[in-house]
Amino acid sequence: MRIIPGFWRLALLSLSSAYLLPGNHHTGHDTIPSLRPRSWVLENLCRWIDICTIMKGQVRLDNEDLRNLQPDYPNAGKIHGTKAMANDSEQKNAIPAYVLEYAPLVYLHSGEKFWPCDIAEHLEHITPYLNYTPVAASSPSLNLTNLDELNEYNRGRFVYLTSDDNVEERPDWLGGEKNIPDHPDDLDQKILAGRNNLQQPLGGSQEKEIQGGRSDAPAVLVVVDKGQGIVDAFWFFFYSYNLGPLVFNIRFGNHVGDWEHCLVRFEHGKPKYVFVSEHYFGEAYTYDAVEKLGKRVHLKPVIYSAVGTHAMYATPGDHPYILPLGLLHDQTDRGPLWDPALNSLSYLYNHTSDVLQPSNSTPDAPTEWFFYNGHWGDRLYPINDKRQYEFVGQYHYVSGPLGPRFKHLGRRKVCQGRYSDPCVIHNWLPPERSRVLEDGISEDEDWGDDETDPAELDMKREHDA
Repeated sequence: MRIIPGFWRLALLSLSSAYLLPGNHHTGHDTIPSLRPRSWVLENLCRWIDICTIMKGQVRLDNEDLRNLQPDYPNAGKIHGTKAMANDSEQKNAIPAYVLEYAPLVYLHSGEKFWPCDIAEHLEHITPYLNYTPVAASSPSLNLTNLDELNEYNRGRFVYLTSDDNVEERPDWLGGEKNIPDHPDDLDQKILAGRNNLQQPLGGSQEKEIQGGRSDAPAVLVVVDKGQGIVDAFWFFFYSYNLGPLVFNIRFGNHVGDWEHCLVRFEHGKPKYVFVSEHYFGEAYTYDAVEKLGKRVHLKPVIYSAVGTHAMYATPGDHPYILPLGLLHDQTDRGPLWDPALNSLSYLYNHTSDVLQPSNSTPDAPTEWFFYNGHWGDRLYPINDKRQYEFVGQYHYVSGPLGPRFKHLGRRKVCQGRYSDPCVIHNWLPPERSRVLEDGISEDEDWGDDETDPAELDMKREHDA
């Protein structure tokens, strides 16, 4: 579905091409390519209709992108992974201390019904299906150490981890209520909020005693060394169920399995940028711009998880989207505060050789699950399923997503788009605004064009439905 008709979209994009110049979105040490408007009109056109950040959002391993790392990172492909992070044998497979010192804190919504979940427990309640047919794995029971065996079925492309229960009966494992972050006893930290609106000075602060709690559902930390002092820390958060948004009081986009992520990019050990995923797309900010919590020396970026959909944002409040025939929005607030660094599976990933290693913090963390190529939930229910309905191309239940390996871990730019997509980095937390949701609300289309498919799969885009 498209909110801007094809003709006008082409006209607007043509206008942007004529009046936008390559450049950096802000000055300083930022060498991330973006688009620089030639005029105030175009700058506001970008802001009003997001023409500068329109993207398909198909995010996954991208060999073309890896080849294009060379201009910004000359040493990429030469210094990677554990060798770049290890100065001696004692430091081998070590997560840099600064990654944990600046780990994000996540505000979950106070009205959330589907909390963070353990990926290992998730596998206890599913049966693998090849499209709509159950299949048997080589091992008698699936777990994190053998999940990649499912790739033997058409390389895993059409494998779906399908719920053993009727999701409409809301079994306990879908909700993850036991994984609500606890309340820390020692409240000795202070809040330093970033810019909350355009009137506040950047770096303004207010003080509150607060700190994040531990969840029994481990987050997943994947650290990628890009060379030349550039280190990306990807924090992944898993939920067993995504409750879709309401459109005209009708709910669309429910699915089993939900992966969300946040990226903190470091330059020479200093946090520089923060990216938060929102459905197919996301937003990038400078570290200075975002809200922060913690000790004055090591202030952790604060992000917000939307109720139901778990899309991530940099601010609390309503986050509307434009859709044909209606309006949908995500909601965030300051509910339970989650510190994912207190319980996580941590890894180091070489994005050129596609090698994942557990860190010495969690040396027994399984790696096989990471290479599973299929979906982490049910396939889109057929229309003759009594739980399913469709309206103007949108479905009540859609397919579950692919895993972290398909979130463009080798990205050069902070944003999670293709190499050719623009990346706008905000110096402030923008006021509330609407965004164009190009392709509806399904999260199934994590597989995209040839530019961003994993090399070993080497397949053209195929449609499930």
